[in-house]
Amino acid sequence: MNLSNFSKVAGVLITLLLVSSCASQSIVSEYQTPQKKHRLNDISHLGDRERADLYEAIIAADLAAANLDFETATSYYLSAARISSSTDLIQLTLDAAKNSNDNLAMLQAAEMWLESEPKNTEALVIKIQALLSHQDVDQAVTSTKRLFEVQTNKEQLAFLLDDITLEKTPPVTNAYFTQLNAEYPEHVAVSYARGAFFARVAKLTPKPAEIMRQAFSQLNNALQLQGDFIPAIDHMTRLFYQARKDEKAEAFLRKLHGDFPKSDEISHLLGQLLYDLRKFDLAKQHYTNWLKTHKKDKKAHFFLASSYFASSDFKNSLAEFQQILGSDYKPQITYFFCGNSATQVKQYAQAIACYNLVSEGKYLTRSKVELAKVYALTGEIDKALATVRDPKNAETEAAKIQLINIEVELLNQHVDSELAKQRLASAMLNHPNNVSLLFKKIRIEKLIEQPENLLPMLKQARTSYTDETQRHQLDLSIAALLRNNNHYQQAVDWLSEALKDKPQDRDFLYARALYKEPLGLFDEMIKDFKLLLAIDPENVNIKNALGYTLADVNQDLDLASELIEQAYLAMPNNAAVIDSKGWLAFRKGAYREALQFLNMAFKMAPSADVATHIGEVYWQTGDKSQAMHFLQKAKSLDSKNYLLLTTVKRLGIKLP
Repeated sequence: MNLSNFSKVAGVLITLLLVSSCASQSIVSEYQTPQKKHRLNDISHLGDRERADLYEAIIAADLAAANLDFETATSYYLSAARISSSTDLIQLTLDAAKNSNDNLAMLQAAEMWLESEPKNTEALVIKIQALLSHQDVDQAVTSTKRLFEVQTNKEQLAFLLDDITLEKTPPVTNAYFTQLNAEYPEHVAVSYARGAFFARVAKLTPKPAEIMRQAFSQLNNALQLQGDFIPAIDHMTRLFYQARKDEKAEAFLRKLHGDFPKSDEISHLLGQLLYDLRKFDLAKQHYTNWLKTHKKDKKAHFFLASSYFASSDFKNSLAEFQQILGSDYKPQITYFFCGNSATQVKQYAQAIACYNLVSEGKYLTRSKVELAKVYALTGEIDKALATVRDPKNAETEAAKIQLINIEVELLNQHVDSELAKQRLASAMLNHPNNVSLLFKKIRIEKLIEQPENLLPMLKQARTSYTDETQRHQLDLSIAALLRNNNHYQQAVDWLSEALKDKPQDRDFLYARALYKEPLGLFDEMIKDFKLLLAIDPENVNIKNALGYTLADVNQDLDLASELIEQAYLAMPNNAAVIDSKGWLAFRKGAYREALQFLNMAFKMAPSADVATHIGEVYWQTGDKSQAMHFLQKAKSLDSKNYLLLTTVKRLGIKLP
């Protein structure tokens, strides 16, 4: 039904409503359209014609919004809001105006809101944002003065100023803060928000150093005005962390913790930084000392527990998680890791109790999977099966599949393999295009060891995937399955076949290049990566992959250096890129520089590949003890890692 026809029907509805209203002499406070119910202010003062106009505008607005015609919806909601002064309709006007980028309507709606609620912070913020969108800096500053009168909490004000300018253009925002700083030269919230603005701009400029200095200067100014101003402390710490100035960040927070020893916010910032830097022993020391005088600090108990857990001290992590069971601090994640810690130390009754407490959120299904495993460990297979069969334990389709996989595994291992196959067959009928169920079938029937039977089955399964996106994901998953089970040539062949239909598919080309490494096809890898770079010349990951491969085979190191440096400038905090920088330095004989970057990469994202690289560098420098230490770390992370296995074989090393 189009809008004009709907309006004709609406007219009849309105007439009937008016007749009913006049007959009962009642005041209308709610109004229902086919799309939604509205709560209106007292409109008893409106005449019949005004009410008719109001209802017609609401009906037209709701219909337009339902059809995603937000421009029309904005116009009608604004008209209805003007007639009724209803906060409900003003809010709907703002929502529609935001979707249609109608800043004028947002300004008008905010001003109407302020007429009835002159101290409403949200309305003031919206008005200032709309004025800045119109580049009316003077009026924006005038309205901000009103905001300063309404919002006296400095931290909240700082966050509001940051939010106001978040999506505004840098020139307008800079002019706004310049005027605001002139009005409030010693207001901590202005210095903080201005510093946060400079930090955002620095990320968008090719030469960020000078702008970042201004960001630090403004944040420092905020801290001179108020030494324990948490927003500035938090932002300064994050800037140090993002710039990989870990020691500066730690020193900065330690000094502040010394200056303000009773500040729980500063204490938590320091503890969380130590945790993020994976300095778990220092984090444990910090939180243990803090809890001596702050025994009821739930957040401190949580992060102390997390630090114990991260360092595999599960007995102590369990004790700390138990301290906050039943509290309101992160209850679901606490229940989950309480259960996990208890499982690790074989306190199965405690594990079951904790896992049973998880009732919602992202840990729901994970907890029930772990609960089923604990039941299986204690021989309670019926309870394990009941857990994974309970529909309340899966809030999403993906979660349902996860529980089915566990159910099949339980049946296969503890009940009867034929029942497992029957359950799997039933699940595959209901979810015919689910890759994980297909792979479960391959594992249970041990088809991965029979490529002559596996490949025809996979090709047949592929024909049922009519959706292009699903087939694309299937091809990548099958290739990964083959590669992970050492069928390297079959993985490459599968992707080559897929590329016949989509010869420039970046995912297929990228995966095929990587899978050629175990086959020693380095020239072909380089060729694939160069083709990818020609297709997508600005792709940083491809630059890094090609640069690393060239460095790895010791070819064209100048080009490798150029590509890796470009990737590093674009992603300075990416562990894979930092690993490439370290490996390139090693190929150039700069061992100290190589270790600097490789250790940094390992600290950011521990992996068998990076540990193997570090081990080889130490081996070449003659430090066999450190070399063995890192090679052993690589083995503990992934004993079947291809790079590790080929490296120790090439170097003639035997790991314990």
